[in-house]
Amino acid sequence: MDRRIISKVREVLEPFVSEALPEGGIDMSRSRWQKPGRGYGSIFPGGPDVRYLRFLVEALYRMNLLTGEERLRNVANAQVRFISRAVSKGSPTWAMGNALEMIGLYAQYDQPKAELIEAAKRILSWARERKIKVRLDGGFRDHFSCGYGCLNAKDAGWTNDLSMVGSGLVWAYELTGDESILNEAVSFAEYFVRPWRDDALGADGYWQAGTWSEDIGSWLIGPLHYTGFESTDAYGDEASWVLSTLTCIDYLTRLYGHRADHRFVDRCISAADWTFRECQFEDGGVGLCGRDDKWLGLAGDAVRQVVMLKPLAADRLEFPSLLKNAKLSYEYLLDRFGTADLETNGVEWVDHSTMADPMVNVAMLWLSAILGALDGDKL
Repeated sequence: MDRRIISKVREVLEPFVSEALPEGGIDMSRSRWQKPGRGYGSIFPGGPDVRYLRFLVEALYRMNLLTGEERLRNVANAQVRFISRAVSKGSPTWAMGNALEMIGLYAQYDQPKAELIEAAKRILSWARERKIKVRLDGGFRDHFSCGYGCLNAKDAGWTNDLSMVGSGLVWAYELTGDESILNEAVSFAEYFVRPWRDDALGADGYWQAGTWSEDIGSWLIGPLHYTGFESTDAYGDEASWVLSTLTCIDYLTRLYGHRADHRFVDRCISAADWTFRECQFEDGGVGLCGRDDKWLGLAGDAVRQVVMLKPLAADRLEFPSLLKNAKLSYEYLLDRFGTADLETNGVEWVDHSTMADPMVNVAMLWLSAILGALDGDKL
């Protein structure tokens, strides 16, 4: 790894390390990211919006392995312990999924701790209280709701949020070896494998179709005809975004390692192809919902999608094209990342149809840029 990139990663990580409290959590008064904005929300009254902590923890652990800096591992460990305490029965389900992922990362990069495994079991039990049976194509499947509704739906159904719940289930299975968790993760995957239709909301207020858009060739942002959420003015049921392609691919490729369903890989290959076909610029920059604005973090996400797929799809006819495009985005990322200024938010505006709002999403995208830079040599 180029030492200049390592130095830049340290620089970008510093605001995240500086805002961290010794026992975990975020000093709101010191944070450059914790600002009111579209979709901003804490998981407990007066607390921070923690949506970027899952990505932060992975970046800190990986940098610790590269540099040996123990303070990075210590901050990561503290944030995992914090999230295991902070998530509650009333938290949104994505936060429960993130907590399970973060506990899994702790076990992977440090040592499994009995109290964290117990916390994972407790958090999983709360998530299971949100689990319902939904009818999909004549059969019933397990579905974990977002924990809140929107418009006339009892479940908002966002694919970014719920795919992180799916990944959390897989991590929880790996931690505990409980086959019932794996079976739930497999059943829940139908929400991401099955196609969408526009009359899918059942009389009970829950979705009776998947979220895969055959027209787009990727996952919808969500099943609702709703706009005004973070980072874009797109309608959820009319667009895809790279924020979902990354997390859905993470979920399904991770799940494939335990239950080899070819549909998981097929969907992931198509979604990665959508990322490059519709969102990649000629110079390798990547937009959010199309060729809108070039975010360093989205270039990182594009790289990571292909890194996740490589062990499963390297022999597929589609893979050489994906690999070529991922390498182009990696070149773009390395070229810009080394000189990027935090004040620019990691974006090169093109049509300005995306937005640096909320700042917690900007934080998440800086971390995606870091993870993409660290992953690129695996291409």
